[in-house]
Amino acid sequence: MVDRDDPDFLSEGALKGNKVINKTRENIGKIEKLMIDLADGRIAYAVLSFGGILDKGNKLFAIPWEALTPKIHEHAFILDISGEVLEKAEDLDKNRLPLTRDELSGVYTYYGHLPYWQTVVAKQVGLPGETESERIVRMRRTSVRKYPDFLPADTIKGEKVVSIAGENLGKIEELIIDLQDGRVAYAVLSFGEFSGMNGKFFAIPWQALQAKFQEHAFLLNIPKYTLEKAEGFDKDNWLVTTREWLSTVYSYYGYQPYWQTPRL
Repeated sequence: MVDRDDPDFLSEGALKGNKVINKTRENIGKIEKLMIDLADGRIAYAVLSFGGILDKGNKLFAIPWEALTPKIHEHAFILDISGEVLEKAEDLDKNRLPLTRDELSGVYTYYGHLPYWQTVVAKQVGLPGETESERIVRMRRTSVRKYPDFLPADTIKGEKVVSIAGENLGKIEELIIDLQDGRVAYAVLSFGEFSGMNGKFFAIPWQALQAKFQEHAFLLNIPKYTLEKAEGFDKDNWLVTTREWLSTVYSYYGYQPYWQTPRL
């Protein structure tokens, strides 16, 4: 999906507002939001506005991530959907966001894509070789949930982070997106005055975070002593992310890198 000359990882802030072009390089709109699947950090869909040659006024549209190919050096994404299909597409009701999983399934079907959570049909007892954590994620996808399955990335950013004991640890500063896999590679957290960690950022696997809607917070499932010994990076010295480096981060916090686990 990604040209090898382009980076595999970029911040959500660097992607928001990128223009969207068609295969003939005509400007047709821009990316307004990335909607994150809270269960596993995937980009459930991108919210696009269409202008240029495809003028849709102030309407917004949900587009599967798989339909977008990044051209990072152009600050653009190529949309692999015909103009005829886009012209007939149903726009989003801004008052009913985020979409439910059933609604999103209809969006994927309309654009000719299989919903990512339907790629495997399995019994509730588990898949061959499936770990317990992977089974829990799959169960969360298919269960009836009181709270939304998806949230805008820009809403997640800035949310406070709490410990298992309910202590306020810090906040989510940024989400780093894996362009190839279409998911959150890691969240960038700041920990304020916690244990002298002020002034640094920390890369945290998405799997270690759980949304707590009633508290408007994310619970961080990592022991305090592990955080205190974690290696951070300076705010003005962002790391060039590689899978090799990211693998060491995941291993330190006790999580298996998402690209090494079978897709459910």
